[in-house]
Amino acid sequence: MMTTSLEALTLRFPIVGAQWLAAHLAAPNLIILDASVGEFSGATTGVPGARRFDIDGPMSADDGVHTMLPADVFEQRVRALGVNRDSAIVIYDRQGLFSAARGWFMFVAMGHDNVAILDGGLPAWLEAGFNELPLNRGPFTTGSFVAEDRELFVDALTTKALAQHQSAQVIDVRSAGRFAGVEPEPRDGLRAGHIPGSVNLPFTSLLDDQGAFVAPEQLRQAVDAAADGRQTLVFSCGSGVTACIGALAAYVSGYTEIAVYDGSWAEWGAADPAGVRPVEQKR
Repeated sequence: MMTTSLEALTLRFPIVGAQWLAAHLAAPNLIILDASVGEFSGATTGVPGARRFDIDGPMSADDGVHTMLPADVFEQRVRALGVNRDSAIVIYDRQGLFSAARGWFMFVAMGHDNVAILDGGLPAWLEAGFNELPLNRGPFTTGSFVAEDRELFVDALTTKALAQHQSAQVIDVRSAGRFAGVEPEPRDGLRAGHIPGSVNLPFTSLLDDQGAFVAPEQLRQAVDAAADGRQTLVFSCGSGVTACIGALAAYVSGYTEIAVYDGSWAEWGAADPAGVRPVEQKR
């Protein structure tokens, strides 16, 4: 396995490949985080040196709905993983690209730009011929990471307003069937449909068969079509995880005014007797 880089890293692009990561494993400021969720979250092995970034647990404010932590809590929990101000962070998940983008967006939202995802995740790492080893469970020396909230996670009222604004676009990355309201929601008790004024861009259309991003030009064309000339983009999904795939795709496509609706459909689609969060369907 290549481990040639002994210099501190500055990540100038938010996506890295398996070969690049293998060549930089020895970098002194590199922190690798496993952000797998659901049935993939219990694994005890992964990319060598990786530390568990548990979005299903302590790295979210609510169990089951992946709500962003307050800045001070995020700072405390990230420091406990040994993350420093100057850490170069590479995040992956075991599905390819599913929840790693959520980890990327969380760090960016907290003011840390020296962060990237491993394109194609652990499957791409193994396909490249590299081994997986036991995760690094610590103990870790408390890091010096400082969170500076950029307010990139937005609430329901802000999302509702932006969905009706001519300069903004709310982009829902759930499947076309869930967006239209013809497929059942995986969470009980949620209404079917979408936020009025939003458009659909299924996150799966941004990925290839191996779970990595499609070619950059194809990615940009998909984001541009959904944005429809608007520069402020708000991404939504089921519980705030795959929305971040859309946010990452927009970022690498040149958009800079990007936000994620943190509550996403888990909040918007819940019972709403006061009619504050209307639902639209396309059948």
